[in-house]
Amino acid sequence: MELRVNIVLLLLLAGAWAQLTATTPTVAFAATDPGTVELARMEDRFARDRTDVALARRLAEAYLDLERPGLAVAALRSGDPAILEHPVVAHRLAQAYEQSGRVRDALATADLALARCARSLGTSDAPSGTALPRFACSGHEHAVLRVHREALGYMARWGVSRPQADPRARVAYDIASRSARIALSD
Repeated sequence: MELRVNIVLLLLLAGAWAQLTATTPTVAFAATDPGTVELARMEDRFARDRTDVALARRLAEAYLDLERPGLAVAALRSGDPAILEHPVVAHRLAQAYEQSGRVRDALATADLALARCARSLGTSDAPSGTALPRFACSGHEHAVLRVHREALGYMARWGVSRPQADPRARVAYDIASRSARIALSD
């Protein structure tokens, strides 16, 4: 009798444990959704041509829009290293690092993106003695990169480790944007 009770108890415990630990797989993307189909096409095209700068940028933007910064980092890092020479692609990588909570990596990448853009434009903040980048950068892109870099600088100094959840990140962007508006009004 005691053996049967122990077996029943063991089965009940095993069933309860199985119920508590069982998880239902969740699908992040609906296979029939047009956005998912387009994302899959971009992934396939990028897997075939890892040197396509425009495609790398669009793919990273798609991942960032879906709040999947890890996938954006993985995609950009798996591409040809030369794509990261493009300031806007490097900017997307910095944004992905930022969304992942890697503020220091984001800042270093944003510094590089801004320096390449400045060198391309020949602005006063351009590093001297370096070769001209292969990719062009517009004045608008330079302004966006500068605001992003300044905001990341504030976040790094203030010790922000989770920009998505820390209100200081919004303050950092507000200050950086304000200084950009003042610079443009001069």
